[in-house]
Amino acid sequence: MLSTDHKANILHKAGYAVPARPGSADSIYQTAQCWEKAIDTLYVSYSASRAAKSLRDAEEARMLALLQLRSTKAYA
Repeated sequence: MLSTDHKANILHKAGYAVPARPGSADSIYQTAQCWEKAIDTLYVSYSASRAAKSLRDAEEARMLALLQLRSTKAYA
């Protein structure tokens, strides 16, 4: 299982606006638990969007292969 810090780093590298850790000047979270919950929520959203994109890409590839197969049979 990934640590909260690791998840925050992944989100940051992916371009998400990651909230600052509690204790820093610009943090809106007063406790580490609230910050961890916010990071976990963002990470779930990030993971779901990546999974959905993967499914869309796979469906697009499947449809393209099917169309190419039908096109080949039509001209054979």
